[in-house]
Amino acid sequence: MLNLILTVIVAYYLVKTGDLFKLIKLAKKFIVDLFVSLKKETESATATQTQQAVNPIEILKIRYAKGEISESEFEKMRRIF
Repeated sequence: MLNLILTVIVAYYLVKTGDLFKLIKLAKKFIVDLFVSLKKETESATATQTQQAVNPIEILKIRYAKGEISESEFEKMRRIF
């Protein structure tokens, strides 16, 4: 996010000095940085939601399917939840 703020400050300076070519290059970098930042935020939010969606019964089913627990342990734990 700091990178985006610095980009805006430099863009303001380039507009004042009239260096159009550098301004175009900077605008391209600004857009790319903006999309990268948005993508990271979206991935972070999605990962958090995915982690919260897993409930204990689902974890129990996965452990039973992998063979980590026996059928009797599975039934006992399922009754608890």
